[in-house]
Amino acid sequence: MLVDVYYLAVLNMAMFIGLFFMLMNKTDYVYEYKFEVKYVLTSIGLFFIIIRALRFGTISLEEILRMFLALYLICEIFYKINTRKSVIILGIYSLIYIFVESSIFWLLQVSRNRVGYIFEITLIINFIIFFVSISFFYTFQNIYKNKKYYLYIILTTIINLLIVALINKSHTDLGNLYDMALENNVHFYDVSDMLVFSVIVKKIFPCILFIVNIILISIFTNSIKSEKDKAKVEFVNEKLDMQYKYYLMVKESQEKMKQVYHDMNNHMSNIKSLKNSSEDVDKYIDNIEDEIKSTKNIYNTGNVLLDIIFHEKSKACMENNIDFKIGIDFSKCEFVEMIDISSIFSNLIDNAIEACNKIDDNNIEKYITLKSTFIKGHYVIICENSKSNKIVLKNNKIFTSKKDKFFHGIGIESIKSSIKKYDGELKIKDSKYKFISTIYIPVE
Repeated sequence: MLVDVYYLAVLNMAMFIGLFFMLMNKTDYVYEYKFEVKYVLTSIGLFFIIIRALRFGTISLEEILRMFLALYLICEIFYKINTRKSVIILGIYSLIYIFVESSIFWLLQVSRNRVGYIFEITLIINFIIFFVSISFFYTFQNIYKNKKYYLYIILTTIINLLIVALINKSHTDLGNLYDMALENNVHFYDVSDMLVFSVIVKKIFPCILFIVNIILISIFTNSIKSEKDKAKVEFVNEKLDMQYKYYLMVKESQEKMKQVYHDMNNHMSNIKSLKNSSEDVDKYIDNIEDEIKSTKNIYNTGNVLLDIIFHEKSKACMENNIDFKIGIDFSKCEFVEMIDISSIFSNLIDNAIEACNKIDDNNIEKYITLKSTFIKGHYVIICENSKSNKIVLKNNKIFTSKKDKFFHGIGIESIKSSIKKYDGELKIKDSKYKFISTIYIPVE
């Protein structure tokens, strides 16, 4: 009997390692084996780990360490996975295998209808579960992505119910061990196993229950945070994409207007040379010239897109009676991508306009000043605007009393995201009636 159990335990360890190889290949990790010393020694090491076996139901610390060692050698030697990643993979796989195999074994062990060939049935059921799960890995992965919150809730509920049921069962069986033995004609060997199991459950399972719940709650919380961050990034990217397309459209329009302006100047000269000396005609032509000049791009920053942005924002400032002053030379910053130019300057000015529009006091001047300079290998952009609303500034982050805190500060986060690509930094300074944003971008 003991010999048979040993061989089944060896088969259990071999199955544990074999299924791991199957999982790695299924997840597109590249397997590599050569007839070199390290590969041969690793194979011999795995053989000795397998013949040391893996018991059913109760697993010792030594067995857990052997399981971890076997998978670590596989990841490092056969798949060339870095230590951090291999530890995560082998940890998750080993714990799941232990939990599933032990749960199957003890459920069969404590079932009312005594099952024969417990070890064999445990192996078969365990193999089927893992083989099917690995074979349909991508299917389950897609289900997980789409329904992961429901899966977390279901998994947490099942684990809690299972552990509570096992604890309750162990207490009941431990208190009525003698009666259970008489009623079910249980042999002493099985009774002793039940006694050991009941003691283990009583001492360890409450701790396991607590740890599992903490882990699952942590996973659930992190998933929610991840989805929140993902939604924020998608929102920012969508906003940037819309801005970029809009400014490209405006750029095309401005190019056409430049051509019209050039042609109209010629027309005006011709008309003036041919016209009668009528004051009304002169006034009419002067008005046309003024209107044409108003369409001319008055900014010359060294970057066409930036000129367009300032032109559009200046119109918004005029509509809101905001004094808009620009002193930007962007000619030496060709390395900054257009999408980031849009992100940085559009959000800086939009935030400043929003702050100015909240000013109710007529004694406070509404103004926005943008200027740039080069200081010690850095391109420095300073945006200063007036304000009257209170801002809570902590660790260079803005906090608001708005009800919708989720999307507040998206502009600031968008700016930080863009300048981070160039190892840049954003500094914020706030006073009672003034707000200053300073951007530092390293330049060669």
